[in-house]
Amino acid sequence: MNVALRPLEDGDVAWLDGWLGGVAAGVGYETGAESPGEWLRGRLARERRLHVDVIGRDGHAAGVVIYRARATRRSAAIIELVATPTSEARRGTGMAAAALVEELLRAEGVRTIYAPAPAVHGIDVYFWIRLGYRPLPRDAWPCAIDAVAWMRRDLEPMHGDRAG
Repeated sequence: MNVALRPLEDGDVAWLDGWLGGVAAGVGYETGAESPGEWLRGRLARERRLHVDVIGRDGHAAGVVIYRARATRRSAAIIELVATPTSEARRGTGMAAAALVEELLRAEGVRTIYAPAPAVHGIDVYFWIRLGYRPLPRDAWPCAIDAVAWMRRDLEPMHGDRAG
């Protein structure tokens, strides 16, 4: 399996519109529009720290990852959503993409990553636990969202980075 990330492009909007709304709603992530692709393009235009990357698997589009660098503080980030169409689900693509995002964020100096896990979907909690995230107590959440539990992973500095 070869997984790579690339920035969202205009040509991806129709593809996202065909599946993202339903998949995102299924985990409690509201896309806020009839066109999830256009909604994401609008957010990208307004939110400087937002990243929306298309997940490529073996040369074809296989999902999307949405994350914010420097979210709660300079050294922290939030992965908002890792999603794949139903036809691509449960193949390891999302986990590989999340690991790639972690490496990108680590290179930018991020040391802590937060990820939401809908409380109604145990599989989402398990997804993040398999990647090394741990559940947080409510008083340590980066923000409160109804029916969402927060997970956290502390990243080790890249080789050669100084701690501090």
